[in-house]
Amino acid sequence: MSSFTIIILSPLPTQYTLHGHPEARTESRRGVPVYPRYLHPLLLLTTCPLLPFLPLVAGRCIPIVDGALEFGDKIIKNVDQENIDSEILTKASHYLAKFYKTKEVAEGVFQDVQRGWWVLLVGFGVAMVISFLWILLLRFISAFMIWFSIVAFLLLSGFGAYYTLNKYLTLRGTSNATFSDMSEMEQEFSLEFSRYAELETTWLVLFIITLVILVVCLFVLIFLRKRIAIAVALIGQASKAVGSIMSTLFFPLVPYILQLIFLVLFCGVAVLLASAGKANYRIMCKSEAGCDCPAYKENDTCSMETFDAALCPNASCQFFDYVEDPKVPWFHAYNLFALFWSMFFVSAFGEMVLAGAFASWYWVFDKSKVPTFALSMSLGRTLRYHTGTLAFGSLIIAIVRMIRVILEYIDHKVKQKTDSKIIRALLCCCRCCLWCLEKFLKFINRNAYVYCAIYGKNFCVSAKNAFSLIMRNIVRVVVLDKVTDFLLFIGKMVVVGGIGVASFFIFSGEVPGVGPHLPEMNYYLTPVIIITIGTFFIASAFFDVYAMAVDTLFLCFLEDCERNDGSAEKPYFMSKDLMHILNKKNKDVDKED
Repeated sequence: MSSFTIIILSPLPTQYTLHGHPEARTESRRGVPVYPRYLHPLLLLTTCPLLPFLPLVAGRCIPIVDGALEFGDKIIKNVDQENIDSEILTKASHYLAKFYKTKEVAEGVFQDVQRGWWVLLVGFGVAMVISFLWILLLRFISAFMIWFSIVAFLLLSGFGAYYTLNKYLTLRGTSNATFSDMSEMEQEFSLEFSRYAELETTWLVLFIITLVILVVCLFVLIFLRKRIAIAVALIGQASKAVGSIMSTLFFPLVPYILQLIFLVLFCGVAVLLASAGKANYRIMCKSEAGCDCPAYKENDTCSMETFDAALCPNASCQFFDYVEDPKVPWFHAYNLFALFWSMFFVSAFGEMVLAGAFASWYWVFDKSKVPTFALSMSLGRTLRYHTGTLAFGSLIIAIVRMIRVILEYIDHKVKQKTDSKIIRALLCCCRCCLWCLEKFLKFINRNAYVYCAIYGKNFCVSAKNAFSLIMRNIVRVVVLDKVTDFLLFIGKMVVVGGIGVASFFIFSGEVPGVGPHLPEMNYYLTPVIIITIGTFFIASAFFDVYAMAVDTLFLCFLEDCERNDGSAEKPYFMSKDLMHILNKKNKDVDKED
């Protein structure tokens, strides 16, 4: 038995970090060691004092004991009445240290956001300006911008591979830079971003990722080089459509605001449901012998309104806990389903409004005669005639998503109850199939909304006709439409990657003269990651409009090819560029581009 007084040691301050060195140090945003002016002598020791201790875990000294722990003459037990020995203490210290270390990292990130909020806003503003300029340039020099995006993406990927490989080779020779030189405890709880940036394993993984991206993109471009010309022409038509209806670039703000409103509503309802418990009061006796009265017994349920203390002076009615209504979990499930349905409905609403606007641009010979308020007219048609179509289509996706959530819940419970590999494998297959089903239904719904925006048919008819049209032109859909999506994705990644790389060099101190004007950060990667993620969502808002324009015009293009033959009675509505690439022409109609 081991008997001693347990002292809860406070963690080291966030700015003090021990890395197996006899002196504690911190690392500033620039990575330069900064030693504190004063350290307690105990912290300068390589081992903890007085008793045998494990290596420092998150700034704490964890004692090593043999046998069960005793406090006085009693053995310390847990809630399951098991003796607490050294193994349990070690596991508990693991989780405790992990919790405190995560807490320290979270506090450091929060402080970085609080200090540098204006820097983040500047980064988001720059991302918005660059995304808008990129879209604007696509309107006038679409072919050049597409090829520039391809070259820039390859250069960024190549530079990323070179930089990460160089960092890996540089850190490879550093004695304290790898996991192999760290203790198991340090590996478990070394969560600081700056510490990860010093590990050669981190840069090796990044090098492999960037190299794979580079090689895959090169092969895709080599094998699909003949289809890129048609894809560029299609993106050029989308650029002209967006340029003719510039309000479409700002329309995504409407669905985003609506989704934010529904999300806030969901959170509010969830909080109200979580607090919808009923207070439970119990009889508590003031003496160990009991209440000594026949009217009340200890632990009986009571009510503050009906309890009479005069009948039993030794008893009292006290709050015990909250009792949750058994219907509340069902209300939570209904609230979650309502969130899914509303989110998908708003997303479908945005897709159909944009599809209607771009379809009105395509089916006009003279593009200068496109309706002035094409977006507003499409919005009105959608609200007046097609809300049922949107509700039905979004309901199907919401049901599939809800089934996926239920399956995730079942999988979580199965992990707690059993380790059966067969059951886990079956659940994994089911989850994969449902994910594929949801993606397929989203693809069908998106094209159904486009077809509905063109012809005004109901959801089922639009979905059937759109799917039949796609299957009749499956080669063009797989090759051409996906190539355009890939090219737009490359353009978006160039914007996101460019701003992400620029912010990395700025906040890591690589750019001279900028550091003194920036706020001091605990982790220089905090603003880099936040700005990069924000840039991705901002760029997606702009490029998703282009993606919707491409999908709409592509479906219109397929319909145009099947309905018309270029004669005077059935002229093509497509542009001269597309007709030239596809070797088609209008015989007796001089179509304006």
